[in-house]
Amino acid sequence: MTDFTSANALLLLEAVPFAALCVNAAGVIVFANQAACEMAGGGPALVRTPVSRLVPEWHLLSTASARSYRRETILLRCDGAIPVELSFVRFGAAEDAMMGVVIRDLIDEKALESMRLELERQNEEALIEAEAARRRLGFIIDMLPQAACVFDTEDRFVLWNEKYAALYPEIAAHLRPGISFRDILEISLKSGEMPELVADPGTWIEERLAKHALAVSQHEQMLRDGRWLRHDDRRTPDGGAIGMRIDITDLKRREESFRLLFDANPMPMMVCEAATLHIVAVNAAAIALYGFTGEEILQKRITDFHAPDESERLDAIMRGVEADCEARTVWHQQTASGTEHHVLIYVRVLHEGASRRLLLTIADVSDRIRAEAHATHLAHHDALTGLPNRMQFRNRLEAALETAARGGEELAVHYLDLDGFKPVNDTFGHAAGDLLLKQVAERLKSVLDAGDLVARLGGDEFAILQQASAAKATEVANRCIRALEKPFGIENRQIGISVSIGIAVAPENGLDPDELMSAADTALYQAKASGKSTWRRSRAAA
Repeated sequence: MTDFTSANALLLLEAVPFAALCVNAAGVIVFANQAACEMAGGGPALVRTPVSRLVPEWHLLSTASARSYRRETILLRCDGAIPVELSFVRFGAAEDAMMGVVIRDLIDEKALESMRLELERQNEEALIEAEAARRRLGFIIDMLPQAACVFDTEDRFVLWNEKYAALYPEIAAHLRPGISFRDILEISLKSGEMPELVADPGTWIEERLAKHALAVSQHEQMLRDGRWLRHDDRRTPDGGAIGMRIDITDLKRREESFRLLFDANPMPMMVCEAATLHIVAVNAAAIALYGFTGEEILQKRITDFHAPDESERLDAIMRGVEADCEARTVWHQQTASGTEHHVLIYVRVLHEGASRRLLLTIADVSDRIRAEAHATHLAHHDALTGLPNRMQFRNRLEAALETAARGGEELAVHYLDLDGFKPVNDTFGHAAGDLLLKQVAERLKSVLDAGDLVARLGGDEFAILQQASAAKATEVANRCIRALEKPFGIENRQIGISVSIGIAVAPENGLDPDELMSAADTALYQAKASGKSTWRRSRAAA
């Protein structure tokens, strides 16, 4: 190669597409093109620096040959030691000759091609695997019993199953990967055949998109044909979304049936939260039973209808309910008016996901309790006068004698028989006799002390039980005689009777009920034999 002038050489080096340098005889870089600066990472600072910093073997290469042009392969020191080919060319006068250097990378082209082919292979395998994954995902969502679709991070459709397309026939032909969810909603609205019932299309689209953008969104939608869908949209970790459309028509119908049965049930019913016992639903029968408005009841807990002592016990029982339970306890509840009711509470546990509620059915058994109480009262009381009957008198006497035996106390038994009662029945009739007996009972009660017991033993016979000494017993006997001496007003007539009384005292006359009653009965006949309207006391046996 012939020598070039310095100006021509620099122009040539500037035009070279590879890295190019111009080095003076002192080994200092006096020119570097843009490619050389980029290779060395030195920028403009590469000029006026020793070339040995870039090419350590420079002193050998520059003196190895006097030829004007040659090539050498070395390791270039820049960001790292990389193999390069150096092409040298001398130019200029001999005393100030300069060396032009062109630097070309020697990366193995075959290796580069091999790398390119390997990358293409890996990319192709990745594409194949991605397609296989997409087909697997498509197969999975096609197996789902619900309509399903998959969106990317821009809310564009990626996949959908046949059930989804069948659910929305008006958009089935427009579904394609990449179409936006908004576009599909607008297409559905414009078709006029969308299955949903929508009052305000514009508002509906914006509300639907806002819910779709949430991390988790669930809402229910009624369709034109009466079916119900639950929209369940969930965001994936990468920002995409999966949508499910679940037909909940049967569930809604069951809920409606439950609601009808609940609201129209003649039994009072409530639903409360199992954890707090706050009432969340109440039917018309319960509102009628308690006398509060529905809104007032919904501000209460189920224990608020009970007295404080029962309220705490009911609270503990209800919080511990794990399964359905039948009513066994009669509870006392108060209505808005203060009326007391006796109720049985039947409990059913309702599971709603992780939460639990209790369905309470309240049976008002007040009439039954009153009937039972009345029957119990009749079993121990005289139906005509309301006084304790012979059975209750006997029970009270036995209990009193046991107490007296333990404590050494005295008690008295009075056996009373009306004088002249039979002629009243014979003359004025049994109705008049019944009225007379009622008035006798009231007068006897009026003269007794607190704690004394008067009972009707049957017919015109009465008995009195006292915790008293013999002296006090005779005082009560005198009060009874005086009380019954006054005429009785019966059916506009004044009817007069009297009473004879026999008294027995324990322990003087014994501590056995039969002995004591027998002693009082004997004393009664003694009183009648003495002229009636008087009393006699039994004496202890000698």
